[in-house]
Amino acid sequence: MELKNYNLRYFLMQGCYWALSGIIFGFTAVYLQEKQYTNYQIGIIFAMGNIFGFVAQPFIAGHIDKSRSAALLRYILSTAAISLVLMLGVLFMPSACLPLSAAFVLLIGGNILLQPLCISLCFYLETFGSKINFSAARAVGSLSFGIATVALGLLVERVSASAVPLSYIIITALFGALALSYALGAKPREITKEAAVEVSEKPSGIFEFLKENKRFAFFLLGTSLLYFTHSLLGNFMIEFVRNVGGDSSDMGSILAFMTLSEIPAMLLFSKLSGRFSCSALLRFAVIMFTLKELMIYLAGSVAMFYAAEALQALSFAIFVPASVRYVDEVIEKRNSTKGQTFITAVISMASVFASFLGGLLLDGAGAKPALLVGVIVSAAGTFVMLGAIEKTK
Repeated sequence: MELKNYNLRYFLMQGCYWALSGIIFGFTAVYLQEKQYTNYQIGIIFAMGNIFGFVAQPFIAGHIDKSRSAALLRYILSTAAISLVLMLGVLFMPSACLPLSAAFVLLIGGNILLQPLCISLCFYLETFGSKINFSAARAVGSLSFGIATVALGLLVERVSASAVPLSYIIITALFGALALSYALGAKPREITKEAAVEVSEKPSGIFEFLKENKRFAFFLLGTSLLYFTHSLLGNFMIEFVRNVGGDSSDMGSILAFMTLSEIPAMLLFSKLSGRFSCSALLRFAVIMFTLKELMIYLAGSVAMFYAAEALQALSFAIFVPASVRYVDEVIEKRNSTKGQTFITAVISMASVFASFLGGLLLDGAGAKPALLVGVIVSAAGTFVMLGAIEKTK
């Protein structure tokens, strides 16, 4: 099997994963509102989904670290299969019922669980002798996110909200097929003596890991604060777009613009990281996070909303590949999957609070007060991160 095929299929898997994320986090609220759910009820569903992801991620990561990636593809395939079955069931469920709520809780949790697994897959593929360009693959993910949200925004506006589960089913099937092609492919190459020694080291337990990496624990705290507002905006984007006079079609276009703006920074990340240290790039990105959210708070029109989202290229687009590389530099290899997973886990926890508080604030006070709370929390996250980020080469 040619190494280029590993790269191509990994790029396609990232594309499928982020298209699915665009559907779940961009259009779950739209679909559930059509099914007679309130913002508060939608917030509860997002919160429960994130709690499920938060609890499951560290334990699954620990098992993968111990099994040395043998279970990685099995978890990816199992999660994709369960998600496919759940969304097929959604098509036949009545409005505002417990099974529909439970299905979306598991779908949200499953999508969250897949993110660190897809990141770890990048490093796993290196055991096949392949070198994966993660930042380029993530750029493909952003492009797919943008295309999916634009297309789905138009479909929902012109056809119906039933386009949400149908689109998810099609893309999940493709994602699962790509993962299956890896599982049926060639075996990893034999590792060197040095790698064998490293592999033989026992990974740390969850609490032992945090004790051994105290500064990284503060990094995780800062990440959770930053992503509170990021999740608030993502989970309830339709409400903030409506607040400035837009609709679901505008929301799809804004999400597409936001993600397409990420692509240049992600494609150029390898050059940026060659010129600037990973820690310097992270510090810049966390400042841009809060600046972007302040501009969204001040936005009074759809055009101003677009202008604020342009800063996605200087915040999220740099933070994602930089945080992946940062973990690789500051965390021991024996805990590599755990380190990547903890970042996603605290992001999940941030989304729990954003979902609960966001639903309450939107129903009780409106979009503007909810955004103000978000800006304050994001600013606190930036402050924590600036002190937590370790200097890297």
